[in-house]
Amino acid sequence: MKTVGPEGAPESPAQNSRYAWVIVGSLWLVHVLNFMNFSSFGILAPLIKQDLQLSSFQIGFLISALSVGSIVFQMPAGLVVDSVGVRRMLTLAVVGIGFFLVLFSLTPSFAIGLAILVFYGGANGIVNPAAAKCVVDWFPSVGRATAMGVKQTGVNFGGIFAGILLPVIVIFFTWRQGLLVIGLVEIAAAIPIYMLLRESPVRVKARRTSLAWGKIARLAMQRDMLILGGMGFCFMAGQFCFSTYLILFLNQEMDYSLVRAGQYYAVSFLAGAAARVLWSMASDYLLSGRRKAVLFLIALILFFSSLALVVISFFPAFSPFLIAVILAFGVSGIGWNAIYLTILGESVDRDSTALATGVGYGYSFLGSLAAPPLFGLIADRTGTYGWSWLFLVLCAGTIMLLMIFYRENPSTDGKTGPRP
Repeated sequence: MKTVGPEGAPESPAQNSRYAWVIVGSLWLVHVLNFMNFSSFGILAPLIKQDLQLSSFQIGFLISALSVGSIVFQMPAGLVVDSVGVRRMLTLAVVGIGFFLVLFSLTPSFAIGLAILVFYGGANGIVNPAAAKCVVDWFPSVGRATAMGVKQTGVNFGGIFAGILLPVIVIFFTWRQGLLVIGLVEIAAAIPIYMLLRESPVRVKARRTSLAWGKIARLAMQRDMLILGGMGFCFMAGQFCFSTYLILFLNQEMDYSLVRAGQYYAVSFLAGAAARVLWSMASDYLLSGRRKAVLFLIALILFFSSLALVVISFFPAFSPFLIAVILAFGVSGIGWNAIYLTILGESVDRDSTALATGVGYGYSFLGSLAAPPLFGLIADRTGTYGWSWLFLVLCAGTIMLLMIFYRENPSTDGKTGPRP
């Protein structure tokens, strides 16, 4: 099949291969901006909590509002992306995320902020199905997980930038002014993102008959999708609890300044960025495309790093080891995402890639819906984060148990994108 560029000129496979990495760079920028904005809620949580007079439980509820929107929009967004295409949908998502962040910076109360974040989450729900489809369409099976890993480091760098910059910004400005600025930056970034993105030259457009809830239901109830969804639920629960409450834990329980706590937050996401690429490269080139073994190792590290946080919370004498524990959590609890997205994308035919990602991430975001309020409630009731961290130990153990029943579907060249 002959492929054409944006101006209608024929493109060679080599040109396709080179431009595939421009696509990855564009998606990386989307993730940087998106997660920098998301991270702001956790990093600025002590200030938001004080200004709006909230409990830890209510902070968790704000994060759950994000997840409600993501869950509602994630699956239908996958269908629409498969049919309409990535470029327009991702641009719409970027503008929406920035717009609703600006609105949240003006919120006068908890209730109004809750409603705004539901819509923010809806825009956010478009991003992962669209971005994952892009990578699966543009890259062959060997190298696909690596490309996914590079793309997903944008999430980590968003967390790094937020952890370093936002605590410093709010020294001079309010948390509201900080959110207003980064929201406007995201809206402005929609222009270069739209210009750089293009559809895959071998894109398979989903038939209109696929725009049916029956297709979502059939995929959502498949045995392996339920297992993957359960694993995603637990991984996402861990990541969202960590990113939401780490700053509060360090600031309130360990008595760290907001700037120092932000630096620890940034370190965890730096570790996660490196891990997403390294886990992906190990899967592609050392294990010949096998993903399950890598995901199990990630869950094992998550189990022990969460257990270590329990120990440090109850026995502060072990706090000198905290930086090592946070690094380990970053490698696992933040580094899991690229391999998981690759598994989702490879579990179906190419014309359903965004749908599979939407369904899998829909299940995953149930974890981010349920876990943060529960984590905060446990901390409120017990007066310590130690019992809350224990909840993440249980999540990691559940992932390893579910993995016993998962049947790996090796990637095949039949689902690959353009070859070099």
